[in-house]
Amino acid sequence: MEVVFLSRMQFALTAALHILFPTPTIGPMLRLLPAIAGICACFPFKGPNTGFQRKSLTVLLVATALLAPISGSPAADASPVSLHHDLRVVLAPESQRLSGIDAMTVKADGAASLVFQLSRTAVVHEVRIHDQNRPFEFKEGRLEVPLGADNRLESLLVTIKYSAVFADRAPEAPANTDNPGFGLVGVISEKGAFLLAGSGWYPELPWSFPTFRLSVDAPAGMLAVSAGRSLGHESTADRTLSGWQVDHPLPGLSLSAGRYLVRERKPNRVAIATYFSQENDELSPVYLDAVAKYIGLYEHLIGPYPFEKFAVVENFFPTGYGFPSYTLLGSTVLRLPFILDTSLGHEIAHSWWGNGVLVDARGGNWCEGLTTYLSDYLYKERSSEAEAREYRLQILRNFTTLVTPDHDFPLSRFQSRYDPASQAIGYGKAAMVFHMLRRKLGEQAFWGALQEVYRSRLFQETSWKDLQTAFERQADTSLEPFFSQWLSRKGAPRLTLSHVLRERQGEGWVVTGEINQEPPLYALELNAAVGAGEQVRHETLSISRETNPIRINAPAQPLRATLDPGYDTFRHLAPEEIPPSVNSLKAASAVTVVLAEPRWEGMERVAMTLARSLGFEDTRMVPEAGLEEVDLREHDLLFIGLPSEKHLPVKLPPGLILNRGSFMVEGRTFAEPSDAFFGVFSPTAGRRLGLFLPLSPASAGEVAGKITHYGRYGYLAFSRGRNEIKGNWPVTGSPLMVKWDE
Repeated sequence: MEVVFLSRMQFALTAALHILFPTPTIGPMLRLLPAIAGICACFPFKGPNTGFQRKSLTVLLVATALLAPISGSPAADASPVSLHHDLRVVLAPESQRLSGIDAMTVKADGAASLVFQLSRTAVVHEVRIHDQNRPFEFKEGRLEVPLGADNRLESLLVTIKYSAVFADRAPEAPANTDNPGFGLVGVISEKGAFLLAGSGWYPELPWSFPTFRLSVDAPAGMLAVSAGRSLGHESTADRTLSGWQVDHPLPGLSLSAGRYLVRERKPNRVAIATYFSQENDELSPVYLDAVAKYIGLYEHLIGPYPFEKFAVVENFFPTGYGFPSYTLLGSTVLRLPFILDTSLGHEIAHSWWGNGVLVDARGGNWCEGLTTYLSDYLYKERSSEAEAREYRLQILRNFTTLVTPDHDFPLSRFQSRYDPASQAIGYGKAAMVFHMLRRKLGEQAFWGALQEVYRSRLFQETSWKDLQTAFERQADTSLEPFFSQWLSRKGAPRLTLSHVLRERQGEGWVVTGEINQEPPLYALELNAAVGAGEQVRHETLSISRETNPIRINAPAQPLRATLDPGYDTFRHLAPEEIPPSVNSLKAASAVTVVLAEPRWEGMERVAMTLARSLGFEDTRMVPEAGLEEVDLREHDLLFIGLPSEKHLPVKLPPGLILNRGSFMVEGRTFAEPSDAFFGVFSPTAGRRLGLFLPLSPASAGEVAGKITHYGRYGYLAFSRGRNEIKGNWPVTGSPLMVKWDE
């Protein structure tokens, strides 16, 4: 899930991309936005290799040249800003058109002209200043209004009358959801409306943080939702009017609309509501209960909820967005059983981080990592330490398997996720940074710093440096080395244990050895566990060199010595610590898809669905008979169907039995036509092999599109399209663990 915040740079770049690339080209190009924004924020040019570097550089150069005359910068001598928008829009879904009148209060700040950003599809009908018509020039999304000398030092009432078409194409059956929102920024249709801040659905002056009063006129039954406080929904025979008041300054405003039923409660000062379709209205009570629970949790941990309302709003295509005071979830997403326990809380936590305390992303977007740690991870921790440990381990596995060297970049460059690797960095690695910080400082200083940041920086752009300052103040110590190594470097520490011995000394035992780390060297605090059974001694070890001697006393004869047994330190895992998984297959640079015999109708279509959903960009498809020895020996493979034994270059794990008409996993036999198996194996070190075995073609396509969502697992069993079993193959060992016999 993704909070939709727009830093000033991102807002300007979004508008620039709309100017440069017409619909529907804008969708794919927006995938470049995180990389471009990161590049712009940190010169010299050293951006992450997202696979689109040449395009990114081209867009960067053009956008930079374009934006300079449009918006200047906060440091410019004349930087006009909008203070308040009184915005009235009419939605016409049949023509995908929006008509608007925006009466805004603008602080001219001595500028010779006002330059607004508006959709490149727009037609500007009229511009007035203090009720006087003014000349203007509108071209390719750039609206320039010259100012006379008498207008340059005063607050102006600027009224702009315009219309625009928003026709991004929403996906019908997306094969892959790694790019949240699928690159869409603006669409108006009979199913609903989706208009992101920065899409140009209203005229905006860059660098502004205005307030808003919004009125949306739509066809009867189509209700509009936005940030702020609801002013009500009024319906006539053929139209519905929705009103919203936003009193907190925002860097941009988003708008959603659909044919909703509204369910609302106000248990205290905060109104909570659902805007669901008739088909999903039955889910409203459980969502309202969950929202109230999460708001209570975060008010206790951080501080008062910062908005007047929180609404869960249904979208007509799959999304998981967090906006100020509401979240936008796709119809199918709402019905997923885990959303209430995980993703919903994540979006509500964004009310404090990202939508409450705003993100100054010029040094990296910190809020996704913090929100992940205070939601997805915290829920596991509150359930049990075992679940929390497993979550931390999964973060390390995701990073190790998904973040290849050419896709790696430091946290100071993270803007937003656009593929699994960027998510493993900006969400997972950042969450582990906060976990290590919490262990280093203790509970009181950690939570005290977060509460301080929330109190002092609500609705202000906040950077990693601002967070560092608060943590240093609470801990009364410098944290510069800690933040520097974790924010400015890409990659992760690589650690091993060596020369580990146990010796009896007097009535006790002592364990000696060395902790080795590969350059670049990190200063780390590592937990070590030595002992046997219930008698285990834990000790915190500080290391900073390439070779670090250790000496740990044990109360009894130790049978095991383990470094970082709880996976509390962010590090690169060794291959033997990572069982093959869907994620490890997704990280493969090139996969050969093999169609096993006997072939069945629609097999190639299912193979392509699975390949696209797993994000394979370089896919070669061959029949089983076309397999060559080099394929079996050197290539990553994905089998569709069960190949013959001579073409399956892996020994199946104990307990797994595969036949063309049935399979057995975890002691359960599956033999119905709707059953399907998917597994990932490792024939040799560094290689991956996937095997998809549907027992009939009927449900193969449906299951193929779901497998990508189970990235952490190594094997899956489905029945009637539903997942019945998921798990991982046993881990073989670790370079940070030594075992002894009795």
